Amino acid sequence: MISTSAISSASDPQIACSELKAQLDLSLMTTIIFYCASSFDLSLLADAINSHFPDNECVGCTTAGEFNGAGYETDTIVAVGFHDSCFAIQSTLIENLTEFSTFDAQKTINSLRESIAEKALAHIDSNSFIFSLVDGLSAKEEVFLTNLDTFTNGIPHFGGSAGVGLDGNKTHVFYDGKFRTSAAIVMFINTKQKFSIFSVNHVDQCRSKLVVTDADARTRQVFEINGEPAASVYAELMGLSVDELDAEVFSLHPLAVKIGRDYYIRSIQRVNKAFYSLSFYCAVDKGIVLNEVSLVDINMPLLKKLQSIRNSLGSPHMVMGCDCFLRRIASVSKGVIDKTHAIQSEFNLVGFNAYGEHINGLHLNQTFTGVYISEEAYE
Repeated sequence: MISTSAISSASDPQIACSELKAQLDLSLMTTIIFYCASSFDLSLLADAINSHFPDNECVGCTTAGEFNGAGYETDTIVAVGFHDSCFAIQSTLIENLTEFSTFDAQKTINSLRESIAEKALAHIDSNSFIFSLVDGLSAKEEVFLTNLDTFTNGIPHFGGSAGVGLDGNKTHVFYDGKFRTSAAIVMFINTKQKFSIFSVNHVDQCRSKLVVTDADARTRQVFEINGEPAASVYAELMGLSVDELDAEVFSLHPLAVKIGRDYYIRSIQRVNKAFYSLSFYCAVDKGIVLNEVSLVDINMPLLKKLQSIRNSLGSPHMVMGCDCFLRRIASVSKGVIDKTHAIQSEFNLVGFNAYGEHINGLHLNQTFTGVYISEEAYE
């Protein structure tokens, strides 16, 4: 056994945790990662987790949706238990993202490395990866991830930003028995299994270029594009009114920055009608060029990537993923959800719909980012 996943759709936290416990063999695992709908009463859920899993280290976050091999889920809690015979895991909490410095990043990575060395199952540098969960509305992901990546020494790193349902306004991570805001969790994972960290999007090519002429980088708010109110410019580009702009429009018609030869989507979060400005989930600033981009079939890049990894590493045991919630909206809107579910089933995708995805120091939007864990172990 390598790991075990579990899911519960019970709305009562005690019942949900009881159902998860029945699906997980706790005698085999120390660490459990979970992803929960923000519709839960989080204080009651914390109590339930602590009472049902007193001897396990439980870490997790709130989501904008969950998924497992059976497809996308809503109002559930999904958990993954990592078997101690295959994984050695050390985690730590970053309590205040605002004050997280390069010195803190160095101290964090050094401490995790020292701790994992005492229980490593395989070579640390070649058989380890880092997983991060971050408050998805902290607006601190870019600085946090850049600082952290400075000291990872080439160890691959991925993760996701916690999400929330349409009616919520806070995202949370869970560590040491509590749900927390403005915080992050960093996990150093050493394993005997073959694995591959990856990230894909479905950007095709640039259609037009827009220049941000007024913005507040601190709040990720763009006030003007090409010298005009940002929301009006974007709406006109889409052939819509500002009142028609919503999450579905944002998911199907994204804006992206170009770094080198690659485009990285900067997803729009909302329209602020008081200023006709646009708020984003990723970093934006005055002077940057936002590209209107066309998209390919949302499922094909992910399927091709997973098939390629399978050809190299063997059959998947599980793909632990962070899938942008706007990809989920686009999959439904485009009527391709059945194909999405087929991929989730074929490769046993387990994870959550995020407000942003992390890979090797970058904070991304509208990607599927994850780790492919093979059934095969390194010799």
